[in-house]
Amino acid sequence: MKNNAIMQPEGNYYDKYNSSNIIVKWMMKNYFSALDSLFPDLGERAKILEAGCGEGEIAGHVLQKCTGQQTIEGFDISEKVILDAQKKYPEIRFSTGNIYEIAGGGYELVLCCEVLEHLDDPKGALKQIEKVSGRYMIVSVPREPVWRCLNIVRGKYLKAFGNTPGHIQHWSSKSFINFLMENGMKIKQIRKPLPWTMVLLEKM
Repeated sequence: MKNNAIMQPEGNYYDKYNSSNIIVKWMMKNYFSALDSLFPDLGERAKILEAGCGEGEIAGHVLQKCTGQQTIEGFDISEKVILDAQKKYPEIRFSTGNIYEIAGGGYELVLCCEVLEHLDDPKGALKQIEKVSGRYMIVSVPREPVWRCLNIVRGKYLKAFGNTPGHIQHWSSKSFINFLMENGMKIKQIRKPLPWTMVLLEKM
């Protein structure tokens, strides 16, 4: 996979996965519970890909659900976070890569969580995810305007009216579902763990 595409702006790093904040811990627990509830039944030798994997926390969570000979791969634009992810989860194959040019294919499940809101061309990225998926995809994005409101409540990004740096796409749950349907996605199930929208898609 080639470099370039998923941008992680400086100053926009917050380790929500390992936060000691009670509210953040509650939100992340609900997030992973929603992810677990959407997780499809995969074959014993299934290949799973996470596009835009960051430090590998979601891929690491998925690893715990795997049995048999299932394999997990993940990629991200940042070489630094990929190195961190590989140290944490040596059983997963991580690499740097471009979401618009995903190599390979035949993944029974492709995850793309907290990525599309950062992209100039989310439609192009969605088509690439669909292209390499053998059957299922799970996508999630921040739910607006709830996301911005929560940022304002905690006193963050006030000059930007609560918009997180690097978020250039903004979807309510309804508008995100419409975006997926307009791009020919078959929606299987929807979850709304505060403050996200998470969707299980099945390839047509």
